[in-house]
Amino acid sequence: MKITSFMTCASLLIGSVATSIAQDTKGVSFQRKSDGELQILIDGKKFGVLNHGKEWNKPFLYPLWAPNGKNILREIVPTAEDQDSKTGKDHFHHKGVWVAVDSVNEKKLNFWHEKDKIVNQSVKVAVSDGVGSLTMHNTWMDGDQPLLQETTVATFYPDRLVTYDIELAAVDKDVTFYDTKEGFFAVRIAHTMRESEGGHIINAEGLNGSAECWGKPTPWIDYYGEVDGATCGVTLMDHPNNFRKSRYHVRNYGLFGISPFGPKIYSNKTEPESPVVLSPGEKNLKLTYGMYVHDGDVKEGGVAKAYQQFLNVTK
Repeated sequence: MKITSFMTCASLLIGSVATSIAQDTKGVSFQRKSDGELQILIDGKKFGVLNHGKEWNKPFLYPLWAPNGKNILREIVPTAEDQDSKTGKDHFHHKGVWVAVDSVNEKKLNFWHEKDKIVNQSVKVAVSDGVGSLTMHNTWMDGDQPLLQETTVATFYPDRLVTYDIELAAVDKDVTFYDTKEGFFAVRIAHTMRESEGGHIINAEGLNGSAECWGKPTPWIDYYGEVDGATCGVTLMDHPNNFRKSRYHVRNYGLFGISPFGPKIYSNKTEPESPVVLSPGEKNLKLTYGMYVHDGDVKEGGVAKAYQQFLNVTK
């Protein structure tokens, strides 16, 4: 499949981080913690933090709090040297909530494992009628040269639904995304929520467990479990207008992702590879995903209702 793209050179030169912060006691607001940290608040209470400083190899959200005040994400493991599989601190590249993929171009550039960098250029925030959005401009680097321009608009709703509108544009040469399971929009959940620790995984069709849900297309999957004695969960949602159905990279150890880039590997080779090619000066690749953070299990958290809300606000 070929998708082509356009992005002006001027966009490559954006280097400043927006400092205007929208604040309100009701609904969603933003508060600058530092040059590389932007806090997201709901009704004046903490919901999440965007980490986008140059010290990181990609931007990510961490922490992320459920309505009950529990952080649903695993602690950050900064580098490979900090990993400790005995304590669940494996896969250092699983940082909070992030966007990345491996197997890009024939060189197999690897943004998923942080061998190659996604550098934030700017963040702009806006609030309207209690709904907040942040627009990130990121550059995917091939060594010291820009490969892709990413524009992601993350929109936050007071009920903790978050929509991600992601647009990728090739800079000055073709960019190919090869077949891989390592991507694309992903979450690493808290240790105690993991399926291996008694947590639960369920999809929109009612299939249960990582073995049943992994690699299958479905409108949504919910992953819930306990944190400090309280049940909470997170849902990832696919959008029907994406260029193909995405599949879910959901594991019992807490990795939870959704991606359109691996039809062959996700289908256990029953479907052919279908690389995605972006070309400069033509159509961009646009993807829309949803994330919903809730208390309780699937029913208590109102996941089906939240998915309908996702469809309504992303028409």
